[in-house]
Amino acid sequence: MNITANLAIVTGHVRRVAALTVISVGLVALAAAAQTAKEVKGATPLVAIPNEPAAKLVVDPPIPEQLAQGRVFIQYRTENLRILPVFGSAGLAVSPRVGHLHYYVDGQSWPIVDTSGETVVLVGLKPGPHSVRLELADATHKPIPGASQVVEFTVPQK
Repeated sequence: MNITANLAIVTGHVRRVAALTVISVGLVALAAAAQTAKEVKGATPLVAIPNEPAAKLVVDPPIPEQLAQGRVFIQYRTENLRILPVFGSAGLAVSPRVGHLHYYVDGQSWPIVDTSGETVVLVGLKPGPHSVRLELADATHKPIPGASQVVEFTVPQK
């Protein structure tokens, strides 16, 4: 084969690869464009939900690497409840449901109220065993039945 024939074969292959690439990119763009916002983000939180399922609290144990340094980081998430700074009896009628987190450190009698929805961070606890009770509360500060968990851990000696 001569150089001209080889060049013609290579050019043909390059054109086919380029055409397949253009087709592939077009198909990917079509597939992405076909997804609706609801498909990507889920249902809007602005429309009432009839017969809402019960609120649920999911709590992870403290992050070990932080606990080893004497810092307690407790991650949590909620299901069927949005953590927002909404208070008062009018908040009970909001749908989808809103509320906040109460947590109690080592059996304290009053809650720490958290509306951030972020990781609970505790520092300055003495070395030794501790417990934190986390509970979901409605807009009037009443605990939501079945939405409470206790996390037990030990802060190590330094």
